[in-house]
Amino acid sequence: MSFLNPALLVGLALALIPVALHLFLRSKPKRLIFPALRLIQQRRRQNVRRIKLRHFWLLLLRVGIIALIVLAICRPSLPAANYSLNVREWLTLIAIAALAIGAYFGLMQWWKRQSVARSVLLTRRSVLRGALGVVAALLALAGVAWPYASRVTADIKNPAPRVAENVPVAAVFLFDTSISMSYKQANKTRLRSAQDVAKAHVTHLPSGSKIAVAASGDGTPVAFSTDLFAAQSRIDALEIKAVSAPLNDRLNALLQLQEDDRQRVSNEQSSVPADQRQDRFVREIYLFTDLTKSAWRDEGRLKDELARLRWAGIYLIDVGEQAPVNAALTEVKLSREAIPAHTAVRVDAVVSAVGSINPEQSVELYLKAGDGPPIRKGTESVKLELGRETRVSFYPVELPEQSFTHGELRLSGADPLSADDIVHFTVQTIPSLKVLVVAELPVISNYWTLALKNLTDAGVSAFQTENAKPDELVDRNLDDVDVVCLINASQPTDAMWKKLHTFVDRGGGVAVFLGASSSALAELPNKERINPVRYQSEAALAVLPGKPVASSKHLLPHMLDLRKSQHTLLKRLDDLGALTELGLAEVRRYWKVEPGQDAVVISRYIGNAEDDIVGPPALLERRIGQGRVLMLTTSVDAKSWNDFLAPELYVVIVDQFTQYLASQASAIFNYQVGDEVSLPLSRKQKVSKVILRMPDFKQRAVDVPADARFISLRDATSTGSYSVDSADQTVDYHVGFSVNLPASESDLTRLENSDLDKMLGEKRYSVAHDPEGLERDALTGRLGQEMYGMVVAFLVAVFALEQFTATWFYRTDES
Repeated sequence: MSFLNPALLVGLALALIPVALHLFLRSKPKRLIFPALRLIQQRRRQNVRRIKLRHFWLLLLRVGIIALIVLAICRPSLPAANYSLNVREWLTLIAIAALAIGAYFGLMQWWKRQSVARSVLLTRRSVLRGALGVVAALLALAGVAWPYASRVTADIKNPAPRVAENVPVAAVFLFDTSISMSYKQANKTRLRSAQDVAKAHVTHLPSGSKIAVAASGDGTPVAFSTDLFAAQSRIDALEIKAVSAPLNDRLNALLQLQEDDRQRVSNEQSSVPADQRQDRFVREIYLFTDLTKSAWRDEGRLKDELARLRWAGIYLIDVGEQAPVNAALTEVKLSREAIPAHTAVRVDAVVSAVGSINPEQSVELYLKAGDGPPIRKGTESVKLELGRETRVSFYPVELPEQSFTHGELRLSGADPLSADDIVHFTVQTIPSLKVLVVAELPVISNYWTLALKNLTDAGVSAFQTENAKPDELVDRNLDDVDVVCLINASQPTDAMWKKLHTFVDRGGGVAVFLGASSSALAELPNKERINPVRYQSEAALAVLPGKPVASSKHLLPHMLDLRKSQHTLLKRLDDLGALTELGLAEVRRYWKVEPGQDAVVISRYIGNAEDDIVGPPALLERRIGQGRVLMLTTSVDAKSWNDFLAPELYVVIVDQFTQYLASQASAIFNYQVGDEVSLPLSRKQKVSKVILRMPDFKQRAVDVPADARFISLRDATSTGSYSVDSADQTVDYHVGFSVNLPASESDLTRLENSDLDKMLGEKRYSVAHDPEGLERDALTGRLGQEMYGMVVAFLVAVFALEQFTATWFYRTDES
């Protein structure tokens, strides 16, 4: 314990005054003239016993009053800990008091019913009070005081060193600069409120203090500075960032900064023995945040670090809104991100709301043609329900004739968090895809080729289809081909596999289908069927995701297990509503395949939809260089093998398999902030340098490696639409992409105290909401918990008890 005014402790000598008064002003016995001297003497002995006992308690209470007054004026403080009684301790104390009171009144009533003489009753009452008081005190000591002392001792074990109020502070100010901090209240963002609190607190730091300013959205190294005015300028310059590191990670890094600086200060005291060196600074970290869950990551390493570094004080400044109001647009999704010219696209998004927002909202669609401003192309009305997501769709969206089209969806209303009222999207226009279908006879590839033609005629996709035999593939130039579909090739050669390996490595896509020779020739002799040995050579296994072993026919049909896979291809099928139908399609015959080490098994066979036992692989993928290979282990041309040839399902399978394998059709042009952007390069033209144009109208040049098939960008940290153009005007390369916020940034759910305890440790931090509360918490952390309020409360209780004792407890016993 320490005192803010220790000199006033001399006032404890005043506690001797009641002792002197009780010694020199003791009541003298009254002389009574009464004939029954024996009765008087007996009554006198009883009264003397009661008076001695009662005067002793009254003396203690009056001494305690004066001592507590002096302690309160001295303003004592204790190490920061939880000095309040917990629920169990309160219940134990109440139970002891109830038992004591019940025992007292119960015994008194019993004695009264026995018609005991009044003098005896009064004597018993005095003894009973004293005995119950002693027993209750012992029980309270064992059941409450001892556990309480153990708990508080554990709280203050290994405390931060006691310091004077003017010791310099090494403070780190960490600001949450995530999107939620742009929430406005009273026309002021949460970040601006945090900056105001921080600048006010800087002025209260002791002389000689040093500050480091850090932000969750800024990963640059942080250093201490003794220039407090410069620190205030850095605080003012902070801005909201779309990309922010989890606050747990930033706090871990700043704890390491404090530990390194503490070690450096210790090393400077080289002339002092190591066990006597002291830190010249109080170590504190201030986190200014709105306490939204999305800014944190649930992990225990930070809690362990804070438990180890007990000398570091952690102060959270909550500038968040307790009851936020917001409407948000999130999860924009396109039916396709790359489409042929003159085809339409569907644009979907999710609208959500929290708080007392107007449920009637409108979403507007804007498209940008060339370098002109966005033009509104449509409006959809939505009715929001709190706690539920509402989907909005625009279809068909006709795009202008250009290399790519940027678009936006906007909420027409206004709310305190405007950053999530708009989402961006980009659609890339691509030429028709060149598909080479390889089969030994036209009848084998007839279903697949016809489906590609129907998709093109319907304007859903654009394919240029060409047929070839397996032995023609070796001499075929594949530079202009996007996808090769190999259907039931019975005797593929090593030369063909090597040709396909080179093709895939350069960015092409290959689909391998294993089934019967054809729907018409399924029962021909074995020499006309697939020879698995030709699929097991070294050259074949360098291309294939798995090794075919043998075909298997089943009396009971199987199905594809699509329940757990999160593969991109299956998500596309799910978006089109075909995944359920594909999962219910029966498969009566398939090839057993052993997956390769670098293969991805997209789906396996199961006996039925409720079967938990999975069988051999059904659909596999393997990436080679810049391209990919898909293998389906059942037929795509024989109805006797499966039910995939149902017209509506088959067309979707053909379209999505081909689109997925084509690098330019499967490329992604819509990202979230923090994602690595990967844009496909043309296989026909060499691009050596591009110009990246950003949403803030800045631009920079990006060099492209000579052998690159993709442009990789890691610094797309602003939301909006970007464009990439070849720096060489003779090369026709124009690509766009868009970047949006993750949906979690619109989640304004706040952390509870239990969440903070789990991440930081119970009683290891404090939370303030204003400059005064922050100053009070910081003072408590440096000097300990001030006990003034507790001492005054105890003083009032003791004074009231003294008055009660002096008036009622010691009142004259009347008949």
